[in-house]
Amino acid sequence: MKKCRRQTAAAVVLVVASLLAGCAAPAPEQAPPAAPPYRPVASIREVMNSVIDPSIDVVWNSVATIIDDGRMTDRAPATDEDWAEVRRHALVVSEAANLLLMPDRPVAPTGATSMAPGIELAPEEIRALIDENRDGWNFYVQQLQDSLTTTLAAIDAKDAPALLDAGEQIDTTCENCHQVFWFPNAVASAR
Repeated sequence: MKKCRRQTAAAVVLVVASLLAGCAAPAPEQAPPAAPPYRPVASIREVMNSVIDPSIDVVWNSVATIIDDGRMTDRAPATDEDWAEVRRHALVVSEAANLLLMPDRPVAPTGATSMAPGIELAPEEIRALIDENRDGWNFYVQQLQDSLTTTLAAIDAKDAPALLDAGEQIDTTCENCHQVFWFPNAVASAR
């Protein structure tokens, strides 16, 4: 008899729990996604001019063949400190590429115009191209990061010829992006 009462009591508890669960308030509506925690300050142009260009110039200029008065001299990082300095600048460029991927970053400061009218598009035209082809933009930016991976490997190996080759890969990647988003009309008119 006790066993039967326990089973009956357990069944009653389950039924009551089920009823209460069914009567519970509906789940709250899904909250809208939170705004991203980052807040872009600089425009794409400013990131390029202030962060990427100066740092990539250090990488590009670290390896060169210089001809002066008919004499050829090769230049490359010579000390661990030299290699570390080039590596720091390569890392800056690689990480700065992430800044370019942020979707709300303006192309240029408010009110800015083309820096090379007739060659470079106006900022609003560049923005339209990026917005129309976000996957293409992301592809080129990620190619930049990939070329920096090769660059960092060359630096870590202290391989000056490989660093020179990696620099050419970076340049090609940048130019390919610029031809699509910054000055596509100049490329079309050159054909």
